[in-house]
Amino acid sequence: MRANRFVFALALALSAPACASFHVNTPSGFAELDDDAYDYRATSADGVVLAVRALRNRPSANLAFWSRAIDERMQQRGYTPDGEPRPVQSADGYAGVQYRYVIGVNGRPHRYWVTVYVKSGAFLRRSRVYIVEAGGDRETFEGATPLVERAITAFRCS
Repeated sequence: MRANRFVFALALALSAPACASFHVNTPSGFAELDDDAYDYRATSADGVVLAVRALRNRPSANLAFWSRAIDERMQQRGYTPDGEPRPVQSADGYAGVQYRYVIGVNGRPHRYWVTVYVKSGAFLRRSRVYIVEAGGDRETFEGATPLVERAITAFRCS
C-alpha cells in the first residue's frame, strides 16, 4: 500500500511541470532537442541522452521522499539498480541523490542514471524537484560517461 502512495505521488508530480530556472551545460558533441516532455533534453549522435525535468514539489516533501519514490517507480518499471545510491551535490550546493540502473532494450544492455535534487523555497510555489536523467546503450554510454558526469556536476538549481 505504501509503495502505491509513492507511485501516485510521483505520477501526480510528473504530470505537473513547473516553470523553474536551472542551468545545465550541454556536453560537447551533444545537440539540444525540443521536447515537450522535458524542460531540457540533449542527445549525442550515438543516442546518449541527457534530460532535465523541473517539477513543483507537490506533495511538499524532502529529498529522501522523492528519491525513494523515483527509485521505487524505476524498479517497478524493470530497471535494475547498478550499485548503491550515490550522494551528489549541485554546482550551487544543493544535496542530491543519484541512482544508476541497467535495463535491456531490444536485447542490448542500457545504462540509465537518475539524479534527484530538491530545492526548498520560502514559498511552496518556489519549491522544486529537479530530475536529471541520462541514458543510452551501455557501450556508447560508457564512452560518454565523463561528459555526462561533468554536466551533472555542473548542474545548478537556480
